[in-house]
Amino acid sequence: MIVADSSVLVRYFSKEEGWEDAEKVIEQGVVTLELAVKEVANGLWKKVLRGEMAEEDAIRIILDLARGDVIRLEDQGKYLEEAFDIAVRRGITIYDALFISLAKGRELELVTCDGKQGKVAEEEGVRTRYLP
Repeated sequence: MIVADSSVLVRYFSKEEGWEDAEKVIEQGVVTLELAVKEVANGLWKKVLRGEMAEEDAIRIILDLARGDVIRLEDQGKYLEEAFDIAVRRGITIYDALFISLAKGRELELVTCDGKQGKVAEEEGVRTRYLP
């Protein structure tokens, strides 16, 4: 099992450059936070507004992700306190810190496309993989 942050999921679902690498991660078994559903929805919303994706496709992806059938969803509530501490100490968003806290708490590798988040994760002792 691997923790995938929202940047990886948006890349995969919107077929951004490098989506094939994100697909390989997902095929290995992924857990993410419920928060990711909202972040993916926001990323796809932007794609729809720019005319890069059909609204129907975006809605289907969001609903599939929210069901948690393929990608396991964790409640972020139990990671919030530690994530807040990480965010304050490291100067990153609570959103990024939540994924770090999930990976740390579950002792899993974090996969991200976000260099700053990945650097902090490594400093927190989390195995981290970057998707370029």
